[in-house]
Amino acid sequence: MEERINTRKLYWIFQFTGWALFFAFYAVIAIYFNEFQWHILAGYFNTVLVGFILTHFYRYHIKNRQWERLGIFKLSTRVILGGLILAMLWASIVIPVNNTFFPVESDQEFTFVIAVIVVFNLSIVLIGWSLMYFLFKFFINLKGSEVEKWKLEAAVKDAELIALKSQINPHFIFNSLNNIRSLVIENPEKSRDMITHLSDLLRYSIQFNNREKVSLEQELEVVQNYLNLESIQFEDRLKYTLEIKPETLDLKIPPMAVQLLVENAIKHGISNLPKGGEINIRSFLNENNLVVEVINSGQVNDKTTGTGIGLKNASDRLKLIFGKISNLEIGNLDEKMVCAKFKIPLT
Repeated sequence: MEERINTRKLYWIFQFTGWALFFAFYAVIAIYFNEFQWHILAGYFNTVLVGFILTHFYRYHIKNRQWERLGIFKLSTRVILGGLILAMLWASIVIPVNNTFFPVESDQEFTFVIAVIVVFNLSIVLIGWSLMYFLFKFFINLKGSEVEKWKLEAAVKDAELIALKSQINPHFIFNSLNNIRSLVIENPEKSRDMITHLSDLLRYSIQFNNREKVSLEQELEVVQNYLNLESIQFEDRLKYTLEIKPETLDLKIPPMAVQLLVENAIKHGISNLPKGGEINIRSFLNENNLVVEVINSGQVNDKTTGTGIGLKNASDRLKLIFGKISNLEIGNLDEKMVCAKFKIPLT
């Protein structure tokens, strides 16, 4: 409805402005060649007023007949014929009225040839009006198409994000429950601690995973819960450190992004090492970007590169929300360590 109102307003603005300029143009010419004569200006005003009314009803005919959907040849033919017919109607109204109420003294007798010339000139005006009208409609429709395209892209993006989230949550819960199950009989106390950490993680998931972005500080809380949970299972085989710059804590990232990198580091790195390893989580600012790194013991090779649905979804989510500049990178830092990192533009 709002689009229609805006279109209607634009039409009336152009209609009034166009015909006002048309009248002003001919009024200046009339005054220049004939000095000021009110009846000449009144005749021009009557001509413009009739043209204004006729073109308005002509617009209704164009819309009802759906000329906008015609091909260029059919449209051109109808515009020319319509301009000629409407010009004859225009002349048949204006000429008698002007000659009766606003006569102009002239030695030249009004003839059929003069009438044809008047009709021809008016038809040129009407064809010009039609050209501007269809250009106006073209740009309005182009704008509408772009808006619909943006809406469609936004809807697709939202659908993709929802799909990614629905994949992430079951995957994460499945891994956590497996860890708890392995300790229920062996160490009930530790399993209770794991359940507490898991409940905190699920609370975070319920509260924040339906959001597009969360602060890094909120994300690190769930990461620490996850690492505490995994530390119970790995015991001394897992060590972790956090090197977080204070100025990065309030910056926004997709929920579960860092946690998924940590989960991937444990699943494909630490768990494959008999002596375990360590994880270092870093955040800092670099060239107007937030950089988050997860460095862990292990090595990336052809068999492990890109493994895990969580890692793929973290990358896809970053791309959807922040664009290609936030692409996730993962590779060997040296002979013992792997680094997974992503960057997010601050502006």
